[in-house]
Parts: sequence; C-alpha cells; structure tokens
Amino acid sequence: MMSRTLPPRSLLLALALSAVASTLPARIISYAPVTDQHAMPAVQHRTNRFYVLVEAAYPISSYGGAYGAKLVLYDSKGEREPRVLLGGPEAQIYAAAAREEPDGSVRIIVRTDARLGSDNPQRANRYLYTPDSGATWRVVPIAGELASAAFLADVGGPVARERGSAIRIGSRDFPFVLVTSDYATGTSRAHAVRADGGAKVLADLAWTYNPPPVLAGSNREGTRFLLSGSPLTSLGPLANSIRILDLDGGLEDLQPLPQARSGLEGWITPNGSVYLEDSGRVLLLYRAGTVVEVARALPGEVGPPSGPGIPPPISQSFFAVPTADFAGSWIVQRGTGSPTILSRHEPGSALAEQWRDISAPEVEALHAGASGSRLLIQVHVPRPQADQRIFRDPALAVWDVGQPAPKRYDELFLVEGPFKGFVHLDVDAVGGGDAFVFDSAATFFGGGGVSPSPGGGGGGDVTQEWGVVRASLKQRLVVPAVGRLAGGFGSFWRTDLIVRNPSVERVSVVARFVPGSTAGSAASQPVERRLELGPSEIWLYPDVLGSIFGLANGSGALILVPDGDAAITATSRTYTDSPRGTYGMGIGAVDFFAAAGARFPLSFSGALQGTDFRTNLVAVDTSGRGSDVAVRAPETGDGVRPDFPFRAPSGGQAQVNGLAQLLAVPPDRSGALVVQPLSGEVVASVVAVDNRTNDPTWFPPDLPSPYVRTIPVIGHVDGANGSKFRSDLFLFNSSDQPQPITLTAKRWDLPEAEAIVNLTLSPRESLTVRDVLPSLFGRTGIARLRYVSNSYESSGVRVTSRLYTLDPSGGTFGLLMPPLNSFQSAGPGESLEILGPQGGRNFRTNLSLVELTAFADGSSIPVRIEIFDDFGVLLDRFETSVPVAGGVQLLDLFRTRGLGEGPPAALIRVSPLGGLVGAFATTLDNGTNDPTYHPAALASR
Repeated sequence: MMSRTLPPRSLLLALALSAVASTLPARIISYAPVTDQHAMPAVQHRTNRFYVLVEAAYPISSYGGAYGAKLVLYDSKGEREPRVLLGGPEAQIYAAAAREEPDGSVRIIVRTDARLGSDNPQRANRYLYTPDSGATWRVVPIAGELASAAFLADVGGPVARERGSAIRIGSRDFPFVLVTSDYATGTSRAHAVRADGGAKVLADLAWTYNPPPVLAGSNREGTRFLLSGSPLTSLGPLANSIRILDLDGGLEDLQPLPQARSGLEGWITPNGSVYLEDSGRVLLLYRAGTVVEVARALPGEVGPPSGPGIPPPISQSFFAVPTADFAGSWIVQRGTGSPTILSRHEPGSALAEQWRDISAPEVEALHAGASGSRLLIQVHVPRPQADQRIFRDPALAVWDVGQPAPKRYDELFLVEGPFKGFVHLDVDAVGGGDAFVFDSAATFFGGGGVSPSPGGGGGGDVTQEWGVVRASLKQRLVVPAVGRLAGGFGSFWRTDLIVRNPSVERVSVVARFVPGSTAGSAASQPVERRLELGPSEIWLYPDVLGSIFGLANGSGALILVPDGDAAITATSRTYTDSPRGTYGMGIGAVDFFAAAGARFPLSFSGALQGTDFRTNLVAVDTSGRGSDVAVRAPETGDGVRPDFPFRAPSGGQAQVNGLAQLLAVPPDRSGALVVQPLSGEVVASVVAVDNRTNDPTWFPPDLPSPYVRTIPVIGHVDGANGSKFRSDLFLFNSSDQPQPITLTAKRWDLPEAEAIVNLTLSPRESLTVRDVLPSLFGRTGIARLRYVSNSYESSGVRVTSRLYTLDPSGGTFGLLMPPLNSFQSAGPGESLEILGPQGGRNFRTNLSLVELTAFADGSSIPVRIEIFDDFGVLLDRFETSVPVAGGVQLLDLFRTRGLGEGPPAALIRVSPLGGLVGAFATTLDNGTNDPTYHPAALASR
C-alpha cells in the first residue's frame, strides 16, 4: 500500500523555517526510572554531574529514613554505571548530603547505622563521611541526632532537597554544615564537617521544640549560613532568632532581629543582605540595618501550613528563589481568579514584573540558569476531574529573560508526592537536549491509577510512573525492530513506517537505520535519510527499508530525531504475505529516555508461550557506548541455565533468537523472562512467534502493579470471517516474597457485578491462564479485566495478556493486549489519539472504547469520535456512548462511517464528555484475521 506521491517541499520548508513565532505543540515527555527501588535524593547541587540516592525496598519516610537502604552514586551523563557505596539489607539511612568537587570527586555525609566491615556490631546511629566518592569511609566525630526539621515543598533554587533540611552544603574546606540536637541534655549544636572528615562546633544552642534550631539558608559559596535558634553564650541564651553564622563560629545579628519561626527559608547575597521568605506569605529583605517588604502573597491567598507532620501543598501561591548569582530573587505570585505574575528583585531596586499571564499557570517551582538569562519554569497542570488516576502533571518550559510568558509547557506525568523536584538540572543546557533527573517523591503504594503500556513516544513507553526518573526536553525516538528480509517457513518480512507531525509547522526529521548485530544486511553501516512532514501530516512509508533507504535486505532499528524542539509520533507494522493475506505485529516508537539502565531490571511475563512457540529478544543500545545485558528465566530448576549474557553494540541493535533453547527451558514450559542491563541503557522487547502460523506477537516490558490496572479486553467470542477470539493471561511475581493479586472481570455489555478471583503467587513464580475468561471467571463474551497487587515491600505481580484468534491449522494469529495507562485514558476536556490504522480493501479497523469506573450503574457516557486522514483533514465527526464500567466496539469503522476503504493512514481522536474512558484500535487482515494493535495516547494541550 502506498501513500500519496512525495511532492517537492524545499521551498515550503525554507518558508516555514523563516517563521518568527513557533506554534509547535507541547508534548508529553517520556522518561526512564533510574531504579526500581524507593528512592530519596541526597541534599546536593542540581548541577552536579554525579548525584546520590538513598534506595530501599521499603517505602521511605517523607521526612527521611529508610530501612534496608543503600547509598547509590549515579552519573547524570549515563557514561558510568550506578555504584552502591554503602548499606545493605539491615542498614538504615536517615539523611545524606553530597558535594561534588571540580575534579569530579564527590564528598558525602550520611546519618546511618550501617557497618564498615565488621565494626558497629550494635548498629548505633552515627555520621559517616567519604571524601572520594565512596572509596573510603570514616566516622565523623559528631554526637546527637539531626535537628528535627520538616522538609518543605521544593520550589526551586540550586540545591535539591534543601528546604527544611538539617544538613546544608558548605565550602571546599568544610563541605557540610549541620545542626544536631541532644534531647537528653536539651541542647543543640551547629557543626562544620572538615574535608578530612573531622568536625568542629560552630555554635551551641538552646533546644526548643517549636521551632527547633535549624539552618534556614546560606550564601552561594557555602561559607555563611542562616541559623535559626537561641545561641548559648557566657552571658546566657540569646533571643530565639535568625542570625548569620560563618565557618569560624562568628554570629551576626540581622537588624531588626527577626523572630525564629517554622517555615522561614532564605539566602545571603554577595553584599551581605538577606532575603527571608516567611512560610509562603511574604518576602523580606534585610539590608544595611533595615528590613523592607519585597513582595507578598496576593490578597486572599494564605501560605501553606508549616510545622512537623504537616506536608506542604502540591503547589504554592507565593514563593521566591535566588537568582543564579544570589544577588537577587525571582518571585511568583498567583491566586484564585488572578493572573500568574513573575517578578525579579535586586537590592536597591524596585520590584520588576517580568510577565503577567492571564491563563494563570500554577507555577510551582523556578530554576535559574547559571547564565542569568534563562529560567526553567515548572507548573502544575490540573486534570479536569477527580477520577481513579492519582497522576499529577508537572509541566516544564524554558524561558529566556525578556520574553513573554511561555505558551508551551511539555508535560511530565508522574505519581508525585509533596516533596517532588529536580535532582539534576542544568537549565542552560536542558533546552538543547541534556538529560535532567526528576524525583516524583512518591513514597507510598495503593489507591487508584492506571498504567503505561506500549505506544509511540510520548509517555506510552514508560515502564514505571513514580520514583526518580531521567528524561530530556528534546525528543529522540527508536523503532526497535524494522526489517526487509527472508524468514522461516518461506516468509519475507517488511516494515511499514507511519510518522505524524502534530504541529501546524513543517517538521524535518532525521531517520537513521542501524543494522542489527545478528542479521545479514545490505548495509553494514548506519544509513541516514531526511523525512519532511508538512503541517498536521501523516506519512505512510511502505516497506521503509526499501522505499526510503534503498536496501534490498536488512534488519535492525530505526532512529527518528526531529529538528529543534519539534516532536512527532511514530509507529510501524512488520509483516509478511501469505496465500490468505498478511500477518505480523505492530511496533511503536520508544523514546530514548524510556530505556532501562543497570538498576532497573525488566520482566516479560508472557515471553515464553510454551509448546509450538519460539521466543526472540531485541535490545537497542541508547547509551551510545554499548550495553551488556543478561537474560534469565526466573524459575530455575530442571537444568535451566541461570542466565544468558549478550552485548548490544554502541548505538546499535542486538537480536537473540531461540531464548528457550539458550536457557535450557523445557519447550512445554510457559512463563516469564527477566532482562537485566549490566551496563549502558537499552530499549528491550520480546517477540513470541507461533511456529504453526509463524505469527509474531510483540511484548514490551511488564509494568509494576501496586495500583489498579485495567486490561481493556479479554475475550471468548466468535467474530467476523470465521474468527474465534480468546485471551491468555500471564502473571509473574518478580519478588522474593509471596505476593497476592486480586483480579476482577466484568463483561462489556452487561450491568453485572464484577467476578472476583484472589490468587497468591510464590516467589519468582510465573502463571499462565489459558482462555482466561471462561477458565478463571466462568464467563464468555467480551470483558474488562482489572487487577491490583498491593504489597508493602514490592511493586506487585506483573500481568499482561495476549488476544488471538484460533486458526484451522491449530495455530493462532494474535496481538498483545496490555494494561491501559494514564496516557491511554481520558476524562472530560481531554482527548486520546490513535495513530496507525491503515485503510485498504484487504483490511478492516475496529475501534474499542472502555469506561474505567469501578462499578456499573446502568448509565452511559457520551464520547465524541473524530477521524483524520493523512493530510490532517477531518473526515468524520460523530458521537457514540459507552456504558459505565463497560465497553463498546465499533466494527469496520471506515466502511461503517461511509469512508470507503479508509485513508492510507489515519488518526482517530476520542474525546469523552464524561466518565473516564480508555481506547484502542485494531486493524485486521480480512484473509488471515490477524489483528494489529494500535494504542491510544493522551493528547497534550
């Protein structure tokens, strides 16, 4: 099937590139969790190349503290592997701070009961220090607990996890300053930790409960600090106030003397002035013996509650952060019914408004670039209704000083906690594609939510929606497998590529074919071509290796990089012809920053399908330095090999075929595989092939399941053209403990109660349930399956499914049917977009809509459907309805709606007018009944 003829575009492209104002749409940012553990960042500068996390198998206290914890050092550039520095199964870590030196070494202080070798048999809490990135450790001679400080919401600034911390970053000679409290004697102390691990007392303080003595800020160099408390002198305790403390122990009063209060945070300017923000209410400047009010919250806006045990809100209506040189301040003011205002202040000058945005973005953090000319603005995008998703939506924009307010915020979906914030960020480089690291600060499991599953770059490729994640504002996509080559049983495989430009501007894309390391190819080196897409266009590139790259044969991966800050969506279908028609699999594009690293193992619960199937693994290196990978079958025994190692070449693809044989897994055994990156970063996928029909099914990595997940359809039903659809369910417990799981099924078309089944899987157990709807639930038809696997110490049982039709040969033609996610469900005011359905006389496309409410009430939800052709032209718009907690399928959509055979490639937009609706489409070959799955993705706004 061919798309339209490629027209000359050079003149139009030149005109488009000369446009002054960009109308590129926002995008949903894909990201890769850097660890599968609960994590808490250390107090550290965000521009550090190397950053430190405290990781634990158990949830970490919101105010610090983790059991079974490890201290792990990461490289933000991804050029070195993560390294465990300290800790273990019995260790507790309460706090950590890190200072990176110019030579790249990292000095770290930790409050912990961890042992160094065989010492500390009683596991006493103490302070440990390393001057050399964990190569050596020593005990710091400081007694007492860290002062009881309450972390505050991260509103930006140069240091991560700093606000409310009892440890602050110091100078090269004294890398850390901290406050301790001895509750038995009722005293507190401020200490400076020397570069050699020694310590000295800077000040003795009277211990008070509310507020406790704390450090409330510093200067840029880490040589002077804001000390809140009542210093003890030979003449008695001084007033409980805020003072400047230096590294010699000198104290300087502010005039007039500010009373110590919980929630005060500030900084010291180069000329000795002090900015103090009082609990999100007012910003004061202490300068030359005077105090002036710089700015305050808008009328009617109240600052956040403060004090131990009171978490701050998700976003604040008033806050301030220092300019890059600490000489001034950036200030945000916003309120209900008011514009959002960004201002700048310098001592001796009036408050200078930078912009006023009547759309009232909920700005929640500001980060100043070292250049002084750029800010990263983080906003909270509210979802239009309260529903079972617990996702919040931090959205990001880089703003150049002097420009109007940003019109585009790229969206970052995460399960977030109150202390979320950037761990690593270089504001001046992030716009050019440098990676950033963000902590969602989610410290709990349970509750509602739905999960990611495979889709074309833009969130649907995310494998874990919480924790510390790595991402980029610049998009790079990879289609992990493309081919033009002969296969088994007389097959010849080809790949059709579909690329969409969602912008009203023309977009240019570099397409780079990377030959696989295990297959013969006409190209031994990467080959590049440039693709040009007009406004809102969808291009179908049939047989892309032949038509675009001119290759007679080959297989590998395809990398797609749009110019500038443009974003695209892409998907593909790899297939072969047969006397009855075509069959194959859909493969979505995956963002480079959805790759897995060395502390994030991947599981594939449906990888091994048992008798009459073979399983292959595809891994693409996205680190640019090659990746070492090990694959194993988690249920060992019966001579099963413990693991099989292989290497994905630098920037390339590796394919490992016949995994069951390589791992010595008995051919009749079905179950999971675990893929563990040992070095580098990889996008990994599994292909299970039915040997009787040669039909492949593409499996992306499994999803952790501590939240309610929904597989939109499981079936036992006969369909068109003699099809007989069935569903197999695959479950895998990835932990070393037994794990419970609750599964429920409810048929689409009946207002019935859910059928409920509770199971417990043994450690590392895989479970395959064939024809799951009748065999497990005693029902037939089409149903929705929901499941949850809550566990305090684990992210739950992994689940996926395969939907297939039985073939007269005894084989199957099928497709992956994964859980839906927040990127694949929408409520009122939102839209889902489905890219990939192809028209033609040999195909039919079905659209499926599923309402995700827990219980049926007999009512229905209206949904608006729009169909666009490959020019972005609206072909059809109509409304249909979906029963609450049920589903509908619109069969042979194009022909039913009077669109004939349909466009070469289409975009389907689904906009619910109520409820919470998930969607997907399938394109079926009329001859083989082989379906191709097209996931939906939430449209950015």
